[in-house]
Amino acid sequence: MALDRRRVQTAVIGHAESEDPVVLPMEAIELDSFRERHTGQSYWCGVWLGGCGHQLTTKLYTDRSCHFAHLPDPGGTSACGRKAAGVASADHLYIKHGVLKWLAEQDIAATATIARDADGSINGEVLFTPRGHAGLTVVLASASGSVPAGADASQLVLGPGMTHDPHVLVEQGYVNRIQCVPDGTRRRVQVGTQRRDGTQWFDLSECALTPSGLSTPAVEEIRHLRTSRRPIGVRPPRTASATARPLAAAVDVVAHDMQPSQDRMAVMAALDDAVAAARSVTEIRRWLNRAEAALRSGATAQENDLMRRAGDLLLRLERGVGAPTPREPNLLERTALKTVERLLRELDRHKGRGFQTIAPRQRRQLIHASEQAGQWLTDQQRSKVASLQQAPSGSVPVPRDPQRKPVPTSRTPASDPADAGSFDTAGLADAVRDVLEHAARLGKTVTFSSLCAQVKGLAELPQSRQVYVLRRVTPTAASRSPRPQRPALLTALITNEEGTMHPLYRRLADLAGHHLPQQPNSAWADTVNVIHDRYRSR
Repeated sequence: MALDRRRVQTAVIGHAESEDPVVLPMEAIELDSFRERHTGQSYWCGVWLGGCGHQLTTKLYTDRSCHFAHLPDPGGTSACGRKAAGVASADHLYIKHGVLKWLAEQDIAATATIARDADGSINGEVLFTPRGHAGLTVVLASASGSVPAGADASQLVLGPGMTHDPHVLVEQGYVNRIQCVPDGTRRRVQVGTQRRDGTQWFDLSECALTPSGLSTPAVEEIRHLRTSRRPIGVRPPRTASATARPLAAAVDVVAHDMQPSQDRMAVMAALDDAVAAARSVTEIRRWLNRAEAALRSGATAQENDLMRRAGDLLLRLERGVGAPTPREPNLLERTALKTVERLLRELDRHKGRGFQTIAPRQRRQLIHASEQAGQWLTDQQRSKVASLQQAPSGSVPVPRDPQRKPVPTSRTPASDPADAGSFDTAGLADAVRDVLEHAARLGKTVTFSSLCAQVKGLAELPQSRQVYVLRRVTPTAASRSPRPQRPALLTALITNEEGTMHPLYRRLADLAGHHLPQQPNSAWADTVNVIHDRYRSR
């Protein structure tokens, strides 16, 4: 029974149980050289390749790829399943020999086992047991294509096509991989370290087996960043001037008998809170920078530990895998921040006109707004607020609130609902837009009750004012089409509890000139699809 149709590129040399693999060149001119180098040797469909154990021969072609083929089997006992097995089908054997040789070069005695299923098939795992070290498991393939459950991430090395656990990339900072690359008629083993920005490959000679597992130059860099600490003590000045020498004793006292200032304690407390709550990258970096500035004269062991934890968390968040969604200022904080900016701007303008005092009402507003804005104030704003709190009180022109429109003197009712009371229309509209755009990027809709829960103050408004706010919700994503199009209303994403169009949308559409038909479901669904398409992959 001839099996010449079963074409494979890999075999073992010597006998069926051999673990000495070889790759057959595909070009005819290379095959001639291959035969000369292996004169007198036999090739087998090895059982450690998952083959049938029968002998192979080389097939030379000039019009197609050269390959191994089974010799005729007169007894008909062969039942080989290695059809069209490519050059990578023997990689587990190359990896076994390569890693064992590499460990021996480090004076580490080790054994290796190729895992086999109950039916004798090879499942793509090689288990290494180095003496004096934890085991090492190479997983080239699995039935699910993912990492086996319960496997120790520090002892795992994955093949190029294996799906890694995203939590490992976040917690450990890297995932080690392994591959074989062509090296003449053999294959050379390489180890890669996968980070969020890609995989960097190294030859085995550049790697080492450490108590923490398989290590590459990239792994050493990651571990150094995660374990580095700021030195305790004083940074020496670049130049020592004569006038600075008398202060040396005072600096030494600060370094060894440190009494943190109130500002320093507040900065470290804010950093500790940001780390504990796993806040956004921007917020953690802001407090980390302020902490570094506050600790220039030296740090305690507890402060160094907090700085290390903050740096470690920042490193993990910047990789972005499994990281929490960065927190943005809420409506109250945004409104307070705008109030602080407005008051500071007005007071700077009055100061330029010669007024050096601050009205009591302005002082109260500024203190209250700065407390509500909290961490979102810049250092410059915080410094101005502190100085204005100490400024003398007096009678100065009261800055006019630009958001409040003058009340009409006519007895005719105002047509604008915002004139009937004081509420932050722009802030509410921005908050609604943020919620709806987030849902649009996820391809989802938002119920009106959920929207009110996320946008504080919207539920308390009467419906006329809710409509007034929603009319001012403008999307930030433009149409993908180059032709001018009527803008799709972002508020189409607001639905009932059942997920259908909310009644408010018909009124909003009419006010915007989008007149819906009597049965608006199809037109509304088309608008939702348009919005989702505009925000997809942005």
